[in-house]
Amino acid sequence: MPLPTPQLDDRRFQDLVDQAKRMIPHYCPEWTDHNVSDPGVTLIELFAWMTDLLLFRVNQVPDKVYITFLEMIGVQLESPRAARVPVTFYLSAPQPAAVTIPAETEVATVRTETSPAIIFTTETDLVIRPPVVTGAFTRSAGQSGAGAWTVHDLRQLELPGRHIPLFPPAQPVPGDAFYLALEQDHSRHVLALLLECETAGGAGVDPTNPPVVWEAWQGGLARWVQCEVEYDGTGGFNQSGEIILHLPDMVEDELQGTRAYWLRCRLTDEQGNPANAYRVSPDLERLEVEARGGIAGARHAVTVTHELLGRSDGTPGQTFKLLYTPILARDPARDYLIVETPGAAEQQWHEVSDFAESGPEDYHFTLDSLDGTLKLGPALIQPDGTMYRFGAVPPHGATLRFSRYQYGGGIIGNVPRGTLAVMKTAIPYVARVSNRAAAVGGRNEQSLEDAKLRAAQVLRSQTRAVTADDYEHLAGQVSHVARAYCLAPGVQPSGPSDLQPGQVVVLVLPELHTPNGRIVPEQLALSAELRTAVMAHLAERSVIGTRLEVREPRFIWVSVFARLRRPEGSDPQQTEAIQHQVEAALYRYLNPYTGGPDGTGWPLGRDLHVSELYGLLQQIPAIDFVEEVRLSIGDPGSGVPAAHSAPRLTVPRDTIICSGQHQIQLG
Repeated sequence: MPLPTPQLDDRRFQDLVDQAKRMIPHYCPEWTDHNVSDPGVTLIELFAWMTDLLLFRVNQVPDKVYITFLEMIGVQLESPRAARVPVTFYLSAPQPAAVTIPAETEVATVRTETSPAIIFTTETDLVIRPPVVTGAFTRSAGQSGAGAWTVHDLRQLELPGRHIPLFPPAQPVPGDAFYLALEQDHSRHVLALLLECETAGGAGVDPTNPPVVWEAWQGGLARWVQCEVEYDGTGGFNQSGEIILHLPDMVEDELQGTRAYWLRCRLTDEQGNPANAYRVSPDLERLEVEARGGIAGARHAVTVTHELLGRSDGTPGQTFKLLYTPILARDPARDYLIVETPGAAEQQWHEVSDFAESGPEDYHFTLDSLDGTLKLGPALIQPDGTMYRFGAVPPHGATLRFSRYQYGGGIIGNVPRGTLAVMKTAIPYVARVSNRAAAVGGRNEQSLEDAKLRAAQVLRSQTRAVTADDYEHLAGQVSHVARAYCLAPGVQPSGPSDLQPGQVVVLVLPELHTPNGRIVPEQLALSAELRTAVMAHLAERSVIGTRLEVREPRFIWVSVFARLRRPEGSDPQQTEAIQHQVEAALYRYLNPYTGGPDGTGWPLGRDLHVSELYGLLQQIPAIDFVEEVRLSIGDPGSGVPAAHSAPRLTVPRDTIICSGQHQIQLG
């Protein structure tokens, strides 16, 4: 039951009018006409109306008081979030030694007359190592055990007329793979494979869409992660050329007695399609691997070092201002206040959220991320008359500097792909830089209205996750998390697959820069980095004994066949435009980010009714009526979807609906 709201004054308009009329005989006995037609009564009603407005305002809690309450309980506006993006540094030429691109290297967009450059800063050192291949193997998917493996001697390629097969020489089948063992870690490297192939090595395949995929080993339970193919000059091993790969993170492991970092080329299920399959295995006559660049994570930030704040006057509670705001999240190991006193060693002061637990000798300060205000500990008079200091006070005349901080953030940092092309400083052997993906995660500072709505949730969860709502709220605080769902166990488990007491599963949907339109499965994949970040954030706040699991939701890919009728006399030339309009409506509605009845994303575990699609398509102005709607289900890359004839598609509780490929017929 909600708390009753007290009325400071419960009088209404008619109450005020009646009260004023009752007072007329006492104050003005000569006034005897109290009808509504009397001008005096009109004035009474006017003043009663104005008083009613004032009483209405009195009975409301002013925003200023509400904000003061939020400040008293420690609620603050969240600072902006900085967009993050992987940035690729390309070398001018392969180098014989490792090339290091230091952390905090700045790259930017092109500055124009109307918009300034948007600067991104790398977060860690990037070491580009020259690759060394220590072994090559072929594995046959049709065999098992040691007989499935063929060991290649790459030194034979140095002899004329020698070659090695990539896959088993007989008819290759899906799952056959060619393995390369790399001596060093080439995580997030750009590698070029220089290949000389037999002319007819790739006979039978489409050079623009060969049935192969390049993968790197990341450890765990047979976890192979797909590499991005930037360029394939061999046309699926149809000719000599080079293949440029962008490698993900790699893990060293032992395979066939060789401990190395593993890269493989595997035949996909498309190899089973006779129209696009290798009839014989391609042969390699030459193989070289070169490092062409590397990939470093960067965020929308500008770094400021050793900024001078001023001099201390020796009193408690001093405040100083940093020059640039908003200030992004700090690293306590390198972002701190430096106090320099003549004749003494410099002191490092560290940031705290408040001074509640600070003593007179603690070197503490607080920093407001939004306005850059740095505060030192105050001093308060105690009941016995003594003065207690919450934090140390810098000596009079001491110089205050801030070692390092970064400012930036906001939605302006969500730059499109290929826009970060300017290096702010020259680095030897680096020719160019580019972002091959759009930057995501940039968000402006929290609005006051949003803070009011979230205040109750902050009070309830604080820093401890107990309920499912707590887990979802805390997981949403991690950067690059668009939505989070918590699956909690029921009172009585009904099956072996149900969650058991103490088990919590958090499903995470990563952020997308452009969630509109068709979404491919790769965009919904939960990266190992984001999974680790969410797991670490929740593990610190979970109840002892909780078995926590973080993974991505399951997805049902729904394809829609719709036969629609246009109005009589409509222009036939608009057919393609109408089809695009219908597809856009389906992509928007069957969408984890923008779909569902309320447009905030398809709810987890919500069923789909065919009647919803009838209503959705009927709302399109260019459609006269909907003749038929059919659903089919399947993975976009698994072939022909399975038909679904029931009027209702039942969705498991850990699953979200996504759009597949739709088919629209206009009559």
